[in-house]
Amino acid sequence: MDIARQLGRYHLLDRIAVGGMAEIYRAKTFDSRGDEHIVAIKRVLSHLAEDDDLLQMLVDEAKIATLLEHPNIAKVYEFVRVGDEYFIAMEYVDGPDLRSLVDRTRSLERELPIEHAAYVTMRALEALHMAHTKADGAGQPLGIVHRDISPSNIIVSYQGHVKLCDFGIAKAKLSRVQTRVGVIKGKVKYMSPEQAMGHDLDGRSDVFSCGSVLYELLTGQPPFTADNEMALIFRVRDAKTTKPSRHNPSVPGELEKILRKMMNRSLGGRYATAQEAAAALRGFLQGYAPDYTPGKLGRFLRKLYAADIDRDLRKLETFVIERADPDATGFNLLAEILGEGAPYTGFSPNPLLTGAPAQQEEALETRLMPRVPAPESRLPTDVDLHDLKTEILDDEERFVSMVIQFSDCVHDPFFPVADMHNMGLHWGAAKAAESRVQVRKERCIRYARGAIENRS
Repeated sequence: MDIARQLGRYHLLDRIAVGGMAEIYRAKTFDSRGDEHIVAIKRVLSHLAEDDDLLQMLVDEAKIATLLEHPNIAKVYEFVRVGDEYFIAMEYVDGPDLRSLVDRTRSLERELPIEHAAYVTMRALEALHMAHTKADGAGQPLGIVHRDISPSNIIVSYQGHVKLCDFGIAKAKLSRVQTRVGVIKGKVKYMSPEQAMGHDLDGRSDVFSCGSVLYELLTGQPPFTADNEMALIFRVRDAKTTKPSRHNPSVPGELEKILRKMMNRSLGGRYATAQEAAAALRGFLQGYAPDYTPGKLGRFLRKLYAADIDRDLRKLETFVIERADPDATGFNLLAEILGEGAPYTGFSPNPLLTGAPAQQEEALETRLMPRVPAPESRLPTDVDLHDLKTEILDDEERFVSMVIQFSDCVHDPFFPVADMHNMGLHWGAAKAAESRVQVRKERCIRYARGAIENRS
């Protein structure tokens, strides 16, 4: 067993990624009901904790993402300083990013189904349109441009939800660190021609970058390659690509036409907005896969990553959450920046319970260390703890899977939502049920282990 380290309101579990500026952990925290939540923690590397420009960039990222409420944008909860450490707490998306997905399908010599590629790109474009058109309290556009659209910054959950993340170098009027004209920021391979030339950018640049991502999803390779970065910049500036159907003959002509317009070198020849590009992909999907649902994408991913899912679940079971210091939550830098009306997380390092102190202590003890009754009969030695469920859990899990299938359909004319309303389903209730299912799974495993230990 491993002891999870407390950092602010969170308990760090395993490190899932590391880069030149920060490392990302899965972490656990608790809400006011005492239910556990998995979040992602983006922690600044210790040797960069005094880099003012980097810290300001992270402030900008957190500030922008906090203002963007959209189902296809990963939520940011807070930007925190604890002692000499800085980190962003954000929504954890349980699934691969598109970089991993492309690499996985390529290694298996498989192609990503056309409809999945179109759907994921459509959702990313819808998220971008919201960001591009976001206004301040006075109704003035914030002028947000992501500038770093790439396969690594689009994540797809195992339920089929698409999440755009990492606004770290996004351009916006509210950013305190402004990029000078002529300075290039972003991953060159997925840049627009105007971005590669260091020009001023608007939302159409992100549309081009989404086209580059879609190209790679369809073909398994990026649209622009070169032996060195300077040569790559010139390739991107010219914006000359091979037709996707040359690499993947199954790419329909209609989709190639949409992609060609997304990646038009001329701004005037490109879709004017991300919404226009998303609408074009939506129209394509209506004809190409009229019965498409996010659930199909989720099932595809769960099958493709079955071993990874099992390994991650087993890894989470090795961590122990110790009693934490409720006062060591750190300072939320976003509260100071965004003011009193800033979004605030209700998370806590410990379950928040009501009642007299003695009752709280007893309830906390019960919640964190459930008492396991002596088993009436012995369990077989070859029992698979991951298959242990109760009938209640089975019913609730079926409910969650049913609702997940409709989760992206709310207020979306592309998908039939009448069935959802007829069944009286509500997405908020589904998310709550999904959380309860995860908690109950963990409790089932703990109970079973306790029963096995008590057999003798």
